[in-house]
Amino acid sequence: MKLTYRGVDYEHNPLILEPTASEISGNYRGGTWKRNYPRHIPHTQPTAELKYRGVSHYIGDPVQVEFMILSKQHSDATSAAQVGKPEKMGGELTETHLTNIRRNLERRLLAAREKGDQQLIRLLEDEARQIA
Repeated sequence: MKLTYRGVDYEHNPLILEPTASEISGNYRGGTWKRNYPRHIPHTQPTAELKYRGVSHYIGDPVQVEFMILSKQHSDATSAAQVGKPEKMGGELTETHLTNIRRNLERRLLAAREKGDQQLIRLLEDEARQIA
């Protein structure tokens, strides 16, 4: 069956459930009834790594879980070999950040001196000493 939702066409294929008769039956107001259950189709649970309160655990097919754990260990080992690069980059970022803060402070100090606001000048000079 072809359907449209918010302008997007899609094909609707409903799940066909085959009922299976069970041993549960009885009589009600003179009529016999039997309970039918849908036949369960086993499906595999997707494999995922979950974390609850800091503790990792895995769900899914045990073979796929084992593969996921091994691939994660392999990726952790390769990322450990590249640890030196991000630290250097982090140091450069820290230095750039401090340079920008100092420039901003100098600009604010010049503006305060132009206005002649002595209290603001004292506060900005205190802030400059803290940064240094």
